Amino acid sequence: MKNIYVILSATPTMMGKFIRVLTRSSFNHSSISLTEGWEEMYSFARYRASNPLVGGFVREFPQRLSHGRDQDEVHIKVYKIPVSNKQYEKIKMFIYGIRDDSEENIYNTLAAIGIFLGHRVNTYKAYTCSDFVAQSLSRGKIISNSYVSRNIVPDEMQMFLDRYTVFSGCLKNYKPVANTCPESGEFYMRLGFVKEVTKTCLHFYNLIKRNNMANYFYVSGKSQQI
Repeated sequence: MKNIYVILSATPTMMGKFIRVLTRSSFNHSSISLTEGWEEMYSFARYRASNPLVGGFVREFPQRLSHGRDQDEVHIKVYKIPVSNKQYEKIKMFIYGIRDDSEENIYNTLAAIGIFLGHRVNTYKAYTCSDFVAQSLSRGKIISNSYVSRNIVPDEMQMFLDRYTVFSGCLKNYKPVANTCPESGEFYMRLGFVKEVTKTCLHFYNLIKRNNMANYFYVSGKSQQI
């Protein structure tokens, strides 16, 4: 037997607080780790602290959740989920498949906006943090596929993961990650206004293009069934 760890967090950023207010949630971010000490913790999130709109698949560290601030300010909830070796490998292969994909998997900002509008937005090789975690868990048959087929926010995960809770409190007090390597300096790098605007425009262009691709594959699949 092995364990998979799911981490819900309330990040101390303006965007994080905004999401929590709009969704009336305690948490705004979800991550999944293959290890207790978060040496292999992954999610979909912003690439750099200065730009919340551009992101994708990232390896996470405690410092990323706190954005370099006092970890007393970050409330987290950790779930320790026992799984068989087969379940563990299926989840790991799904995560590694995204990590090693030659085509960049990006943050689904359109889906994040869709949550507030009550509309699900499926986009080719694009995920929100909670969508990614839910899909990872569904690969290991820990949760039903029905959770993957709709918008899901971090707080909803508490309903079906509550029995696996091993920690609830501030990030600073979660001892297993005390010696985890810090975030690289790239996360805090500022590119300048023009470059950030350019990257943001390119990100949304790719999302719209991929959203059209997802719709095409969906329609094509339906046509073949007729």
